[in-house]
Amino acid sequence: MTATMLSDGMPINYVSDSITLSRLCAKWQQEPCLAIDTEFERTNTFYARLGLLQIADRDACYIIDPLQIEDWQAFVELLTNPDCMLVLHSCSEDLNLIQTFFDCLPVSIFDTQIAAAFLDIGFSTSYQSLVEILLGIEVAKDETRSDWIKRPLSDKQVLYAATDVRYLLQIRELLDNQIEQKGMSAWFRAECEQQLIVAKAVEDYSQWQNLYAGISNAWRLNKTGLQALRLLCVWREQKARQRNKPRSWIVKDNDLLNLCSVTGRFLCEGVLTMDMLINAEGVDQRFLQRNARELLTLLTEQTNMQEVDFSLLKKPLSAPLRKKLKNCQQVAKEKAKELEISPELLGRKRHLLELVRSVERNGQLQWLGELSGWRRQLLEPEISKVFSATD
Repeated sequence: MTATMLSDGMPINYVSDSITLSRLCAKWQQEPCLAIDTEFERTNTFYARLGLLQIADRDACYIIDPLQIEDWQAFVELLTNPDCMLVLHSCSEDLNLIQTFFDCLPVSIFDTQIAAAFLDIGFSTSYQSLVEILLGIEVAKDETRSDWIKRPLSDKQVLYAATDVRYLLQIRELLDNQIEQKGMSAWFRAECEQQLIVAKAVEDYSQWQNLYAGISNAWRLNKTGLQALRLLCVWREQKARQRNKPRSWIVKDNDLLNLCSVTGRFLCEGVLTMDMLINAEGVDQRFLQRNARELLTLLTEQTNMQEVDFSLLKKPLSAPLRKKLKNCQQVAKEKAKELEISPELLGRKRHLLELVRSVERNGQLQWLGELSGWRRQLLEPEISKVFSATD
């Protein structure tokens, strides 16, 4: 393990063997908090490729090289230790990478970007901005698009990577104290726990069954076309993971939509042939030539054509409901101003849109997912008035 240091004297330790990592993990098991960050490459793959793992404790920064370490068991035990809180900034991509690389998720996290939103510093404040705002220290951004897979790493890369975790523990303490003073600690903890729930759901096969609802204009398809779309979205998800390629490299959304528009019509008529598939208009011919036979088998096997939930579709709102959505956004904005938190944290448009859609589907407000819990507590009294009012 070679060492260097940051300009403020904080040591940087480069870890490239399993024995050293295991020894450090034994030490870190006793720490109440650790800062963590990742550097990765994801240009032509489905799964991000881990290039570096950075850790900071009270004494030093550690650059862990995943390209050389083979035994991660001690680190996995650290991740799943509920008594050691991991401090991250903007954790969603890091959590996804941790889950797919280590096959687990942390138990306890503190996201400094979310914490900043609770203090109305900004909804998506960058790490560099937060360090400057809270500590008055300017952090360089020049290695943001660096190649983290190539070896050897340059001195600039090592310094940049170490700096990304250097100040997280200091920032956490400052933010945590201010959130506690505002009486919002329980809300913040719930939000961090929600990040873990969302990260876990991404890798949950059962969630893939609803991917069709996220395809733009899926609501235009007939029932059979929508059943085909549900099936093909799951098929694409599986292929993307098996081949480790981006979804759009398997087949683009618009190609799926056009294909299901055609097949939905033919399947309604009780017949679908290879020629019909290959000649489907508006669909990438290379995709069809490669996959037509497999798709034909998939689409013509009746047991595969399961029912779909039309209520999940993103059909455009009617004019009255668009007005209700706008009023809901105004409620969230005013309440956030009153509480001095970021408006987007309290009520993002896409979450409020789902709330409005629940009224359209079921005739009543359904506070699900991220709008449940503390958000519902704050928003329900005024938003209920929005829907009880006669326009």
